[in-house]
Amino acid sequence: MITLLTITHKGQVTLSKKILGALDLAPGDKIMVRVTDNKEAILEPAGRGILDLVGKLGKIRIPKGKTVDGLIHEAREALTDEEIRRY
Repeated sequence: MITLLTITHKGQVTLSKKILGALDLAPGDKIMVRVTDNKEAILEPAGRGILDLVGKLGKIRIPKGKTVDGLIHEAREALTDEEIRRY
């Protein structure tokens, strides 16, 4: 998909609902902009931080014999190096 955007006098652009839908984004979500050496801008949905989830999840049950730190460690081990650099 290629879309032409206009930069406002404040330096802002507006993403259409079509673009937001293609990126699975909603108002309030964050995006990352990566500028390449070729002066290209790449927009990517930013991962949701844990603080963004506060109040949106029900009570989380920690499996017996596990700790929060242990679960975080397991989650980090499951990420690839590229995913870790992205966040």
